[in-house]
Amino acid sequence: METKVYHCTNPKENPLPEWMHQTASPSAANQSSPKPDPVTQFKSDPDAFFPDFINNG
Repeated sequence: METKVYHCTNPKENPLPEWMHQTASPSAANQSSPKPDPVTQFKSDPDAFFPDFINNG
């Protein structure tokens, strides 16, 4: 049995998957108003923070 040691600081041995790369969406570029802060949204309406199936149970 062989054990391989990966060095997480070496990007050649540990590349980031494509889905982890941040890309700018076209809809976000067209949006003039910034997204509201999640903490502010939660404080104003805590029930809207959780999915519907949590509230129905």
